[in-house]
Amino acid sequence: MENTQNKKLTGAAAIVMSSIIFSRLTGFVREVLVPSLIGVNQVADAYNIAFKVTGLMYDLLVGGAISAALIPILSGYIAKKDEENGWKAVGTFINVIMVSMVFVCFAGVVFAPQLVTIMAQNNTRVDINLAVELTRILFPSVAFLMMAGLSNGVLNAYQRFAAAAYGPTIYNLGSALSIFLFSKSRWGVRGVAYGVMASAFIYFVFQFSFARRNFKFYRPKFYLKHDGFRKLFKLAIPSLMSSAVVQINALITSSFALQFSAGSLTALNVADRTWQMPYGVFAQGMGIAMLPSLSSDLATGKVKEFKDTLMKGIKSVLLMTIPAGVGFIVLKEPIIRTIFKFTNKFDEEAVITAGSILMFFSIALLSQSIVTILNRAFYADNDTKTPLYIGIGTIVLNMIFSSIFMKTTNLGVSGMALSYSLVSAINAVLLLTMLNKKMKGIYLDKLFSFLAKVIPASLVMGAALFLLNLVIPGEASSKIIQFIDLAFEITVGVVVYFAVVLLLKVEEADSFKNMIVSKLKKTAKRQ
Repeated sequence: MENTQNKKLTGAAAIVMSSIIFSRLTGFVREVLVPSLIGVNQVADAYNIAFKVTGLMYDLLVGGAISAALIPILSGYIAKKDEENGWKAVGTFINVIMVSMVFVCFAGVVFAPQLVTIMAQNNTRVDINLAVELTRILFPSVAFLMMAGLSNGVLNAYQRFAAAAYGPTIYNLGSALSIFLFSKSRWGVRGVAYGVMASAFIYFVFQFSFARRNFKFYRPKFYLKHDGFRKLFKLAIPSLMSSAVVQINALITSSFALQFSAGSLTALNVADRTWQMPYGVFAQGMGIAMLPSLSSDLATGKVKEFKDTLMKGIKSVLLMTIPAGVGFIVLKEPIIRTIFKFTNKFDEEAVITAGSILMFFSIALLSQSIVTILNRAFYADNDTKTPLYIGIGTIVLNMIFSSIFMKTTNLGVSGMALSYSLVSAINAVLLLTMLNKKMKGIYLDKLFSFLAKVIPASLVMGAALFLLNLVIPGEASSKIIQFIDLAFEITVGVVVYFAVVLLLKVEEADSFKNMIVSKLKKTAKRQ
């Protein structure tokens, strides 16, 4: 039984992670094009502010509710063979969100100047008028992203992970193409914004085309007195506030970044996107794959299976993200230079700044991965309040730490990344403690035993990369050589790390090795 569950979880996670790899890679292309084609300047900062305002609205209004409320509730009804009744609750929730979104988009366009001013903190180095114009152009994309997100949530609840997986790649490719085509045209950054908005619409159409058959019980009706809807609504409100906490922390970090030299926000954004690549692939991918299983386990009273699935998920994610964080610290500048520096607009000073920010963000790769998985565990237990209360405390801490690092250190904008990472670590420790108490143990001894092997293995890998980086020249003349050098260093790091964890007999590494060997054997037999 446990083997079957593990294989099911591994298969679902593999599908989600592979899709997220494509999504993150195409997202990377989009982010690389901003500093390379738009620049590290006021125009780029205005674009990033507009992008953050509309992204904030999506996450505040529906993003967290999908994972925290819609998926667990619908998964529970499906597990209990009460699907049609469940859709009365879920359909009502979708209808309420859609009506609300019409008013939100209208209000967003009207109050764009106030939203941008709050984000920019009246900073004179920011082109407020341009940021307002771009925000108004982008705001309809919030509605399209919301409808695409709801379609994804339904697909995930039915454990149709492959169907839900590749839509974000379409959106990222459309956005990247918009930057490439319009940034140097007579439409400039405004054309880019229109292209991004159109890409969001295409993303929605793509996702709904897959989810359409799962909407068979959907009705454009409001069952506001339905017990399931009331339960869903009670879960959604704290989860939306929890999403607000995450976005407010990101907003605090961005706002403090604007207190430094022009282009600091763009450099911060570059580093942020870099560390979020492995975070998105491993932590968010595993979280998406785990949530329906965790919800079903608790809905049917399988507490032990819930704990086993949770601990397997945490350890599988950390197996990948801990060495990735160490790699970012050691190879920070080669990574930023190779991936983002394609033109002189992204100069060597920007590389050093973004690299320093990445080093401090790397700490968050471990802690935020734990937070992401644990949040799903609380959501599966229909508890959205605990992550909310802990998250509210992190807002206060983030403001305090950011202010201290800005005023008392010479870390510059990198101090804002350090503040974010420290707050994330505190969040992870508190969530672990609370869930362990709530569930009367979640096998923390196994986690600590696992970390006692994986952390030393990652440090050995880091030492090997450090020595190798001394031999390889810092800035190769050719971009192709830069990619070859970086790929070689990453390959060496992966080999060293997995050799050590296998020698230390880390169970998850051994399972990963067996899975790869099994797939290679199957491929060989087919040929």
